[in-house]
Amino acid sequence: MTTLELLFPAPSHAPSLYAPSRLPGAGVASTKALLDVLKDNHEKWHIFFNDLRFHNHVSHHVLAIWALGANKDLIQAAYKYDIPIQKPVIKPPGVVNESTFNDHLGAEEYYVAYVNFFKAKITEKGVSQVLENYVFARIANIIDGAPQNKQPLMLARLFDGAAHPMIHVGYGLEFGLPGMVVEGLAQAAVHEARDAPFYPASLFESVSALDTLASKVDTDLVLDGPKSPHAPSKPKEVHLFDIMARILKDDRFKAPPADAQNFFTETMKANSSAIVEYANQWTLNLDEPHNVHRKIEQLQWMNSLVYSVSGFNAPEKEFFADFFLMHLVTSSLFLPSIVAYLTPPSQKLFLRGYLTISLAFWVSRRPRSFNLDVAKFFSADLAMPKRPSLTFESPSWALVPGTATANQWFPIIQDAILHQDDHLCKIQRAFMHFAEQYGSRESGLEDFASTELPGANAIDGSLFSRAAGLTAKAMGRVISEDEGLGWDR
Repeated sequence: MTTLELLFPAPSHAPSLYAPSRLPGAGVASTKALLDVLKDNHEKWHIFFNDLRFHNHVSHHVLAIWALGANKDLIQAAYKYDIPIQKPVIKPPGVVNESTFNDHLGAEEYYVAYVNFFKAKITEKGVSQVLENYVFARIANIIDGAPQNKQPLMLARLFDGAAHPMIHVGYGLEFGLPGMVVEGLAQAAVHEARDAPFYPASLFESVSALDTLASKVDTDLVLDGPKSPHAPSKPKEVHLFDIMARILKDDRFKAPPADAQNFFTETMKANSSAIVEYANQWTLNLDEPHNVHRKIEQLQWMNSLVYSVSGFNAPEKEFFADFFLMHLVTSSLFLPSIVAYLTPPSQKLFLRGYLTISLAFWVSRRPRSFNLDVAKFFSADLAMPKRPSLTFESPSWALVPGTATANQWFPIIQDAILHQDDHLCKIQRAFMHFAEQYGSRESGLEDFASTELPGANAIDGSLFSRAAGLTAKAMGRVISEDEGLGWDR
């Protein structure tokens, strides 16, 4: 096999039972088209497509629609649509090795050099060992005595840029594509560590993931057992809804960011210590494998609520499809696949780090993002938008004569696959998966109702179909040829 074939084999099963299912549709032809795109993208294009460091989403786009059942023509069309904005790879001015690894962090011209470095390391050591050594180990983040601008800070880089390096790695782990993991780690390496204040040295003091790596065998990577998606948390634990409620009442967050154009940077300057303080309140006991998923479930509910409820309650339009909060939803989809490759100490470090960046983006989008009238959202009649070309009046012999759409998700997913915007297929794929996992949840269950978040007793599994419908409407109805409205910033 060639190096490219080893980096991009046919997608394998996800490493976790809690990772998304794949819809029928992928066959020999569509899978070949997918792999051709991934290989071509790997060889030709940089991970940033412009000088503002906007991210190359080619691989995200085609993997998402392939997983939703897209045929080869759609996969090829998505790539053709995405190509014009891409930037060719840059020949690196030097090589990256163990002795020079820290010297070129944050330098995008060294992207290919870091790709070559991580190719060799993953071939030699495997994905789990590389993640531990180069992202979660203390030495990969903190060098005692070094000035701040010389600290490696690889965990901060993984979450930088709205968590895009993490998302890229997540795709690689979910689909069993080492080339995507290589690209994602190289992307992290050339990202700036702008989020460093959220990851102080103290975060790494009690983490000794490498001490337990030797006892972790490959068969342990699937952390899941029988599903119990609505199991309540243990008593006296601090739930993420508790943390949300406390932040909403905290006077330190009352004033919006001073510079609305640089909302995230302003929030980090003014509120990083407070955000870290709240992230550290979260009870993160991972003594049992099932607790890992319960904590991931909290993150997925929190980020979906923040995006959906605040968007619905926005005063200026029917639904504010926040571009930045959308990334909290799409990134949370990959949490099960990523933790499956980590040791327990690194799982804890990763999940708390992810919570920190999630809280930071939520807080940075205030005051609109703080408008969380949960009861209003769940009491509203939010019918899924109709799609004329996918609806028909069922015949008289049907179980329910005159029914227009038998499954409300069919038109939503069809829209997502066909839409030119690569983020839409990703967020609808996430909402579909969360609806599968949590859609049958009833309101009033104790684990939510007993938290401090106002209206939490009204939260039920309809969140995800409501959010998907609102998002589809905001992004335009491709099938009915309505003009797309786009993401809100």
